Amino acid sequence: MVKNLVLGEKLWEGKGKSEGAGAIKSVGMEGITSEYSWSAQVKGMGRAKGIDGNIHVTAIMTSPPKGVTAAKDQGIFMTINGEMCVLKGSDLMKMPTGGGNPAAVGLWSFMTMSEKLGWMNDLVALVTFEALDPMWMDSNITIYEWK
Repeated sequence: MVKNLVLGEKLWEGKGKSEGAGAIKSVGMEGITSEYSWSAQVKGMGRAKGIDGNIHVTAIMTSPPKGVTAAKDQGIFMTINGEMCVLKGSDLMKMPTGGGNPAAVGLWSFMTMSEKLGWMNDLVALVTFEALDPMWMDSNITIYEWK
């Protein structure tokens, strides 16, 4: 019997900002592979209440001529209190049909030596991204615990 997969509580939400055009790594039949970076200021809630900070991510993204775009993320989360952890993850993005701004969803894991953030070593997070413009210059980010 398969246990139901449950979306847990909301842990962080915030605003992201792209750090400009990404570097093109390769172009081929599978699409365009590029590297880009972005940052977000996030506010903690629920289990992460009081753990506010900045996330900085660099991702390698492959955009096919049509269909779903995939990205591999790696980054750092630095709290306003000086605690830090690293993150790794994968994202999938799709363009909306009929126009509008793109959206993405990802799964992230974390690693830290911080005692205060130690619970994050066992966290699998579901991350949602909502672009506020077609070029991803600004976006909303929400991070949920995945149970």
